[in-house]
This record gives sequence, C-alpha cells and structure tokens, in this order.
Amino acid sequence: MINTRRTFLKQFSGTAGMLLLGSRAQAEDTSSLDRADGFGVLVDTTLCVGCRSCEQACNKVNTDLPRKTLAHFKDLSILEEKRRMDFSTYTVVNRYYNSIPEAEQKPVFAKFQCMHCLRPACKSACIVGAFSSESTGAVQYDSWKCIGCRYCMAACPFQVPAYEYRNAFTPKVRKCTFGYDLRLAGRAAQ
Repeated sequence: MINTRRTFLKQFSGTAGMLLLGSRAQAEDTSSLDRADGFGVLVDTTLCVGCRSCEQACNKVNTDLPRKTLAHFKDLSILEEKRRMDFSTYTVVNRYYNSIPEAEQKPVFAKFQCMHCLRPACKSACIVGAFSSESTGAVQYDSWKCIGCRYCMAACPFQVPAYEYRNAFTPKVRKCTFGYDLRLAGRAAQ
C-alpha cells in the first residue's frame, strides 16, 4: 500500500480527533455525577388530583413566561387533551385512565417538566455549548450562545426544549430553569 502525504494526514488527524473527543467525553461523564448538593423534584402521582396548582406556581415563578390568569389554571377542561411543554409553559399536568373496566375507571394524573438529567442529551447534542449542568442539578440554557439549530429538541427523549417560533427577531429555545435564578438569590424553597 502506497502512503501519500494526504492519506497520512487524514489518518493522523482522524486518530488525533478521536483521542481528543474520547477524553473530553470521559471527563464530562464523571463530573456530571458529582452532585451531592443537587436538588430534585419528587411527585407522588398516587396523591395528585390534577388541580394544576404546580402549573400555576411555575408560571408565577418564571417571570419570562406569558402571564396567565387564575381562571386559566382553574379550568380543568384542558385535561381532556394531552399537552406537552412549549415555549410558554414549563410544567404540564395530563390526565390518563387505567385499563380497567369503564365503570371503575379512576383518572391518574402525571406532571411533566424538564428532568434536568445527570447526562442531558440536550447538552451533548448542542454543538455550541449553549447548555450547561450546574452543581445544583439544573440544566441551564445560554441564549447568547445558541445558533438556533434545534438539535437539542431532537435529542431530548422527553421533548422538553421548545423553540420560540413566534419571536421572529430573537427566537430562542425555552425550557425549565429549575428555579436556578431564585436559588442564586437565596429565595427558593428547599
């Protein structure tokens, strides 16, 4: 086999790139597991009655979300349809029914929000590093780094990041902040 300068450079750069990327991924993998002081959300779905108070609290705390009235959260007819989070809603409650006979059916409610994963797929898919994992467990988004490729949306198995399509001049990906700003200010409930 004849080695030309071009094939040598291709092989060398490919090998060097794999070594560099492999060591970076390994280093990131171990650091993301060190969250002894991290926070989490525990929801007991056996006690949830679908009142949507968690949706209301999320809307109240996240001042960047469009304001919704109390009547909006008291309207339980919205539970008739399955919803997902979007750029204007970071927490959603859906109603489901068990597979038992219709006369004995009792609804089960499930709350959906960003999982703030230990190894976030949105973070690993972002080619410009717009997502970061904080020591508290929050996965944060930096809009000034984002180029709008929306790879994070495709990578997230929970369909959490949502794109602000209505904002034509400065669109950005929107997702739950896990109360990060409140914790920094010392105002979050623990």
